[in-house]
Amino acid sequence: MSFVPVLQYSIGIAMFGFMYWLLDGILDEFIAAGVHITGLTYDLLMYMWVGMLLIYLIFGGWWVVRKYNEQQYMQGGLM
Repeated sequence: MSFVPVLQYSIGIAMFGFMYWLLDGILDEFIAAGVHITGLTYDLLMYMWVGMLLIYLIFGGWWVVRKYNEQQYMQGGLM
């Protein structure tokens, strides 16, 4: 059984983590400079970020399971 689909899924999660780390560092710099305003826009963007992550986790997990049901994998072949 190949580990490539799981590796691709893990790389996607790592990309989300890297982007969060990078953008959080930029936000910290704005806060330190005193030019930040949090409010409805910040909350909306945070909700969108969490929503994108949840969609990726749910549908990405579904994609990984479906990849292992393809003909090319020995234990699969249901499609």
